[in-house]
Amino acid sequence: LDLLEPVKAACPDVSYADIIQLASAEGIAMAASAAGKQLEIPLRFGRVDATGPEDCTPDGRLPAAAAPFPDKAPKPADHLRNVFHRLGLTDQDIVALSGAHTLGRARPSRSGFRSEEGTKYTKNGPGKPGGTSWTPEWLKFDNTYFSEIKEKRDAELLVLETDAALFEDPGFAPYAEKYAASNEAFFK
Repeated sequence: LDLLEPVKAACPDVSYADIIQLASAEGIAMAASAAGKQLEIPLRFGRVDATGPEDCTPDGRLPAAAAPFPDKAPKPADHLRNVFHRLGLTDQDIVALSGAHTLGRARPSRSGFRSEEGTKYTKNGPGKPGGTSWTPEWLKFDNTYFSEIKEKRDAELLVLETDAALFEDPGFAPYAEKYAASNEAFFK
C-alpha cells in the first residue's frame, strides 16, 4: 500500500479499491511478460472503498487450504466448490483462479503453512525474504503452478490439499491437466 500512496495522492477521487485493482492487473501483466506473453486484463472501475468492518465480507469466506474445513466439507474439492460455487464460479473457473498461485509465497504467520525462513527459491527475496512458493520462479506468471502441482518434483515447493485436489477430483482434473499441458490454454 505504501507504494500506491503517491498514486492516491495524485488521484484523490479514485478509490483505493480501483487503484489496487489497476496495480494488480499491471503486476500480473508484467509477470506474464517475464514468461514472454503479452497479457491485457480488462478492468471495470467504480469500486467504493469500505469505511469500516461492517462494509467488509466476514472472515472465513475464503477457502481454507487443508482439513478440517470450516464448512465441514469432507474433501478439499467439496470445500472449494462450497466457497466458489456460491459466487457463481464453475469448476473450470476454480481451477483457473487457483493458477494465480503461480505468483507469490505462503507464510506461516498468515496461512499456517511451511517455512517462514524460506526455501532455496525464497530465502533471498525480493522483498522480505522467506515464505514458501508454489513455483521456483514465483514472480513469473505462467502455467508452472499446474505442472509443479501435477509432478510434485520438489519438496521445497508448496502443495496444499486444495492444490492437489485439482488433479485428484474428476470435475477439476480435465482443466488442471489442460492448463498443465499448455500455457496458452491457461492464459485463454
